Amino acid sequence: MVDPAEVPKLLGDAARLLRRGELVVFGSGALAFWLQDAPRSRDVDLWCEPAERGEVVEALMGELSWYHDRHGAYVEVWGPETFAAQRSWRQRARRLQSDAAPDVTLVLPHPHDVLFAKLERMDESDVDHLRRILAEFPLAPERLEALAQEAPYSAGDVTDPERIARFAAGLERLRKMVEAAHAG
Repeated sequence: MVDPAEVPKLLGDAARLLRRGELVVFGSGALAFWLQDAPRSRDVDLWCEPAERGEVVEALMGELSWYHDRHGAYVEVWGPETFAAQRSWRQRARRLQSDAAPDVTLVLPHPHDVLFAKLERMDESDVDHLRRILAEFPLAPERLEALAQEAPYSAGDVTDPERIARFAAGLERLRKMVEAAHAG
């Protein structure tokens, strides 16, 4: 398991392998930079720009790699399509220069964008992440609806009916969580 306090070091190691470009960190890895009570995770999800350098990062730091054996933590390298967030997510993201590799920028999506990207899957760990996000970054109902309209499932970027239905179910669960927070 990856402790949130370990995420910066892990990303520094990945940045050294990338050498130049961007590491976009999404999921619980990004939350480590935003939340006081960030969750632990089994891995850190990211994508690399340039994409071809992602193969090097995955080979040396992925699951069952020497890095995983040595540090008990690993990265999953994905493509940008994996992070199903709102079109304007980059405007809200934090950008940090890596201390380990000054030519690498870490891009950390805002917790609300991480939250929306989790709605399609919405397993129990995702529900825990949503609770943690909403505890530190409350979401007003009107803001929730604005972000929902911009989500790739609503904006037409995702067209698979099964994925849209899973997102809609997750969104409904989120609406109930937000309503309960505002009622109490």
